[in-house]
Amino acid sequence: MHKISPFKVFLRDKSAVLLITLIVLTLATMVISSGVLEGEPFSALFNKGFMSKGNLINVFNNLVLQIVMLSGITLVLIGGNIDLSVAAQASLGTMIFAWLLDRTPVSWPFAFIICLAVGVIFGLINTFLVNKLKFPSFIATIGMASVYTGLCNVMTKGYNIQLAASGFTVLGRTSLFNFLPVTFLFAVAVLVVSQFILSRTTFGRNVYMLGGNPLAARLSGLNADRIRMLLFVYSSVFAVVSGLLWTAQLRVAHPTAIISFNPNLTVIAAAILGGVSFMGGAGNLGGAFIALLLLNVIENMLTVMGVQPYYNIFAQGLLLAIALIIDYFSAERRRKALLRIGHGGISSHSSQTTKAAAG
Repeated sequence: MHKISPFKVFLRDKSAVLLITLIVLTLATMVISSGVLEGEPFSALFNKGFMSKGNLINVFNNLVLQIVMLSGITLVLIGGNIDLSVAAQASLGTMIFAWLLDRTPVSWPFAFIICLAVGVIFGLINTFLVNKLKFPSFIATIGMASVYTGLCNVMTKGYNIQLAASGFTVLGRTSLFNFLPVTFLFAVAVLVVSQFILSRTTFGRNVYMLGGNPLAARLSGLNADRIRMLLFVYSSVFAVVSGLLWTAQLRVAHPTAIISFNPNLTVIAAAILGGVSFMGGAGNLGGAFIALLLLNVIENMLTVMGVQPYYNIFAQGLLLAIALIIDYFSAERRRKALLRIGHGGISSHSSQTTKAAAG
């Protein structure tokens, strides 16, 4: 039997292709932004442009919000649904947190716990709309996004709320090696835990089954409504946490800052580009994380090259469209393969029955 080399197996993995692309683009961005091509010394590769301390801190800080949000929404996507309200949930959660600290005597840990409870409520609202009222998750969550965005402005009349210095804001500004934020390490830990849940637990296997074949999942005895509820709550809680970490870094809560940052498009594009099926039932957080890093490097590359910001939105949208097309054809191939297996099983069973009858 012909053995396939481990290197060829690696290259067939979509995550491997993304990782190679990420490395190439990162190196290209380092070279272009450092000024080496214009005569700067070779050492500029590691302390100017992309690799400058200020730029790295900015990249890591932006990734904190996106990674935590990605950890929740990817599970929802694999489970066969989508949550387009996560950015608005993050915004409203941060405004509630800042309002509690500004207008009440509660401490920041207590306000943090209250906001986690608010995240649970967000998830239960989405669950009610999808499970009980049978709204498509796309419609339900985009509608709630408008509600939450409006509430952010109603609460504060559109004004910012400045956060006073506290242990919470100190945490947001603490870094290792003077450039790696502690909040980034927390975000990566959330990602690792979420991937562990997906790949190593019975609940994770049930999520894949529900997203891949909802009918088979119900026939096998899975409680689809309960799994969907847990996924929406998980996503909403971490959406709020992502917003709180963003606020800790900036020390100010703005009613529309997170929504303007548009993390919804970025994290969904990263998930699908990283191999998560928009139809549900396939993908993992490893590929989604690599794709998220790739999107951020592309954005940074366009910035250091002096390209207008709206081209970055165009690039993200184009990549998302390409990923959706690839996902569609991949899903079709999987469906046809399952049909062939099913027909093969039926034909084999019929043949055995005929032989038994002839005998």
